[in-house]
Amino acid sequence: MKLLSLFVAVLAVLLHPIELRAQITKPIYVSLPGPGNVQHLAYAVAKEKKFFEEMGLSNVNIVVLRGNAMNVQALISGSVHYSSAFGPSMQVMFKGEPIRVLLQIFNQIPFGLIVRPDIKRLEDLKGQKLAVTFGGSTYSVLQALLLKHGYNEKFAEYLNIPDNEGKAIALVQGRAAGALFAPPTDRPLLKAGFKRLLYMGDEFKNIPFSALQAMNKQVQDEPEMTQRMVNAVMKALYWIRANREGSIDIIMKTGRLNEREIAASLYDLMRDAYIPSLSPEGLYKRAELEFAVLKEKPNFKPEQFIDDRFYKAALKLLAKEAGAKL
Repeated sequence: MKLLSLFVAVLAVLLHPIELRAQITKPIYVSLPGPGNVQHLAYAVAKEKKFFEEMGLSNVNIVVLRGNAMNVQALISGSVHYSSAFGPSMQVMFKGEPIRVLLQIFNQIPFGLIVRPDIKRLEDLKGQKLAVTFGGSTYSVLQALLLKHGYNEKFAEYLNIPDNEGKAIALVQGRAAGALFAPPTDRPLLKAGFKRLLYMGDEFKNIPFSALQAMNKQVQDEPEMTQRMVNAVMKALYWIRANREGSIDIIMKTGRLNEREIAASLYDLMRDAYIPSLSPEGLYKRAELEFAVLKEKPNFKPEQFIDDRFYKAALKLLAKEAGAKL
């Protein structure tokens, strides 16, 4: 009987090695620059499906800090352990700040340029006021778009507004003619008669937009916690790819959408962006968008800011997940 009990216990550990590890119970904070955006769906899924707990993290807290710059400041100061404010963090990477990119979680730029109904072409926005967040992706991506089409930063005037709600109000009140929004935060404006003039996913192909990041000190001090975090978020990405209907449910819940058809269209549009990856080439492509707001191109070596050991370990651990094969 004792031999049988021992065999069952060993078998359980082999089959469920992660769940039976001691839980890390201390509060862990992951910051996002906005609630409900599709590029951060993996965190919502990991929370909803209890993947954090499965990987041994029992007290993960997702916090929303309005504006990308605030997320970067919180990461650098140690107020949060992990963050997903990818673009703005690159600005401090250019200055040598020891941020480490652990996992690319969304490989598409989800912004749409939402404008007044009378705006027909990009050039119609010349001299108009555009709502942006200085130091954030809405400003750098917009500048990269203008540069691509042959314009410079003096093409328009800019209103510095840190959150989506404030940008939407500026459009409705007529204080701004356009702004970049990631779905589903653009839905109220589209329903009110505004339109999507351009989609950045079409303008800039195969560019990672969001990533799980931490300070190098955090990674070195708590590698086990970091590995579990990467495992949970990667499992969420695989789950998203393999579970259309369940993902649509969570998109509706986090984005406060009532129309399932809209949530389904978002999922179908962006499903292929939920591919876990990590490469110097991808990081450099993202950096090139940030170059648009700099006077001089920095000598940026992306491999210095990547720690891929957790990504590689998670790939092996989760190789049999359904989404890994799709």
